[in-house]
Amino acid sequence: MKKRTQWILLSILILLLVLFGLHRFYVYIQQDIWIEEKSAIQSAKQQTSIISVDKTWKSVWDEVCWVIKGKNENGEELMVWLPESGEAHEELLANGKSEQQIRNIINQSLPGIRIVRLMPGIYEDEYVWQLFYKEEEHHYYQFFRFSDGSALPDKFTLPNR
Repeated sequence: MKKRTQWILLSILILLLVLFGLHRFYVYIQQDIWIEEKSAIQSAKQQTSIISVDKTWKSVWDEVCWVIKGKNENGEELMVWLPESGEAHEELLANGKSEQQIRNIINQSLPGIRIVRLMPGIYEDEYVWQLFYKEEEHHYYQFFRFSDGSALPDKFTLPNR
């Protein structure tokens, strides 16, 4: 019985060490992204009227852009775009379309698709919602204007393997 207890304790110790190692590896991999995100939030708070942050996205299309959703002093929801090579731009969410409103527009205009990812970004100097979706066996990218939810004419198809 003593031998069996030793093996059980040794197995638990090895399992804990493996889990600790996996956790440290995850932290190591994510650390740069977390630092970048914190820097973007700090920059948004300095350059705009945002005081609290609800959600952040990192958009990469023409250039890297952090988009931050939050609230200003009056409690109004707003979006802040922080392009890597430019000034921050803030827009009240009431002046554009929220994520849920865009999802409703997408479901009406593109029935039967599976949304893989929906995130705000910048496309050709326009503030947009970037949609990555699957329709039948193909994947597509399409953009919708933040201001009114209208679809931009460009639609990108990813090749099948």
